[in-house]
Amino acid sequence: MSHLTEVQVLRFLIQFTLLFLIARALADVAKRLGQATVIGELLAGIVLGPTILGHFAPGLHALIFPPDAIADHLLEALAWIGVIMLLLYTGLETDLGILRRVGNAAVTVSLFGVVVPAVTGFTLGLCLPMEYLAAPNQRIIFSLFMAVAMSISAVPVIAKILIDLDLMRRDLGLLILGAGILDDTIGWLMLSIVAGLGAHGKLDLRTFASILLAVIAFVGFCYFIGGNLIVRIMRWVDDRARAEHAGMSAMVGIAMVCAIITQAIGIHAVFGAFIAGVMLGRSARLRRSDRSELEAVTIGVFAPVFFAYSGLKVDLFALHGVGVLALVLGIAIAGKLVGCSAGALLGGLKAREALAVAIGMNARGGMEIIVALIGLSLGVLTQEMYAIIVMVAIITSLMTPPLLSWMLSGVETKPEETARLEREKLLARLPFTREGAKLLVLSGGGPHAQLAAHLAAALGNHHDASITVFHATTAVTEPAAAHDDAEFARVKAIAEMSGAHNILQRSASAETIAQAIIKESERGYDAIFAGASPMEGDYALGGEVLRELVDRAQTPIVIVRTVGAHLPLRKILAPTTGAPFSRLGATLAMLYANATGARITALYVKEGPTVTLRDFYRRRVSAPEDGAPIVEELRQLGQQVGVELEARIESGGKPESTILNAAEKGGFDLLVMGVTFRPSERRLYFGPKVEYILRNARCAFAVVVTPEKASRT
Repeated sequence: MSHLTEVQVLRFLIQFTLLFLIARALADVAKRLGQATVIGELLAGIVLGPTILGHFAPGLHALIFPPDAIADHLLEALAWIGVIMLLLYTGLETDLGILRRVGNAAVTVSLFGVVVPAVTGFTLGLCLPMEYLAAPNQRIIFSLFMAVAMSISAVPVIAKILIDLDLMRRDLGLLILGAGILDDTIGWLMLSIVAGLGAHGKLDLRTFASILLAVIAFVGFCYFIGGNLIVRIMRWVDDRARAEHAGMSAMVGIAMVCAIITQAIGIHAVFGAFIAGVMLGRSARLRRSDRSELEAVTIGVFAPVFFAYSGLKVDLFALHGVGVLALVLGIAIAGKLVGCSAGALLGGLKAREALAVAIGMNARGGMEIIVALIGLSLGVLTQEMYAIIVMVAIITSLMTPPLLSWMLSGVETKPEETARLEREKLLARLPFTREGAKLLVLSGGGPHAQLAAHLAAALGNHHDASITVFHATTAVTEPAAAHDDAEFARVKAIAEMSGAHNILQRSASAETIAQAIIKESERGYDAIFAGASPMEGDYALGGEVLRELVDRAQTPIVIVRTVGAHLPLRKILAPTTGAPFSRLGATLAMLYANATGARITALYVKEGPTVTLRDFYRRRVSAPEDGAPIVEELRQLGQQVGVELEARIESGGKPESTILNAAEKGGFDLLVMGVTFRPSERRLYFGPKVEYILRNARCAFAVVVTPEKASRT
């Protein structure tokens, strides 16, 4: 086999660059017009393909895209990598938990929305003239491909439309999305079987049974074994991998392995990538940054090239009139509208709501294009039939947003829906959840560090969470390894007694101790737990190390000081001002109370001027305390976390004195405060009121420092 020539390499780079740049440019135009970006990306291929450039400038088209099989295969291979990445991303965004929330209605909508279009599509395949079949002796397989193409929906397009219309969290939006997820899952199962039949080129009971068994075996393995295995792999990568972007690399590697397996056993590679994404979505260790990186690479590079390549294969001038296109389009739309509407009505929806669901499910988008490209690559679809299916995908995606917006304009929000949205809004304020929490505990700080380890372990005692005990050194002051191990053993013992399951030991060296900690914190920790400095001469909490850490870290930092109280702590006081940084401190206190069964009190101090006798009567009959909404919000959040929170409002000329008096009179074991750092000071300083509390508190306390960037938002 000869190597690529310089001309072939140059031509491939030109083709890729043109497809990529024009796809992104037209995607931007589509976005500005309120359409899905996939429309613009498809049009880029149509513009560069035989439909526009090939028809109106055949010489230029032949120069850029000559009949070179090797160059074409290079683009095709790149496009298939794009498909695998896109299906990985689609599976990752497929939240099967939505199906549990929307109930039986989504199942009914999806089943009718698959069965009715599949029957009409299969019937259409049996009735189309012979010239639309790439292999006249495979009409049954062709009809099955038509059934899949008519029945599938595009979850990414549906989700994007719902986001643009601000419907993603609405009950009807969740129903549309849940039905679309189930629809797509069934569709990919159907496609895997039909693609396997198409690859074998025949339909008989033995072939069908072998492919069906392969699908069942693969899905069964992934459900019972593979999912848990992937959870372990992602946890290991998140805890121990040192390389940059390790999480995203692990995701792509898992998707490729699954794609290889499904391709090898006779079902298409895209199905393996989709299932890999679904399994990865179950991992609590899948970081937001990993998702963002995958989204950037997939949506920003691979998907545009794939859709542009798909459009490159479309030749609209090859259509023998618009009759068959109109017929296929009409059957595709009617099948979805009739099937989904019937399912929604049976699920208890009103007529307008049922039609809105059906319109939302009608968007085919990129998923139908993938089906079409697979059919074309397997020799099941002709170029003309491929162009027809691509046009159906484009037209249904274009018509869905305005029609759905119009249909939903008359649908009112129900009281229970409003309550659910408010509940989700409260839960979104949690800094992290126990499941998948990744917390960093600094070993320095003596007894204070041991209390920090206890707090971290109580907050992250889920089997899929991890506590990393970190020892930072400099090249000058690096201690003996024995001292490091002894300190880790002490902290680990406390963490284990507090319920932590996965406790890791790490150490690193840098020019300063703070720099070593900051570099470690960039590995995706949810919070850093540190003990107050025990050294003489420091301020209320610590010296230069903690100051530099608080000033530069982009992760919430919990600094703890103990007074020798017995663990676990039983009474917690969480003063609050209603500001986001203050709420963060109260929220962490709630999570600790939930884990240990401690009692928690949220205290809002209404600061006011000194009361005179002249003002006394007037102040007694004044309006209700203005802190009521703040403490009520915390009380509701506590209910969602699973904590019965006592909410108190007190008045005082000096809030710091009021807080200290409440802590002492109430016999509280722990005082938790959310604070912000004052970077203008040369020391670790959170303001005069917080400083006064820290110097005079007689109980243990924890200050939760919000990163500077987060405190501004």
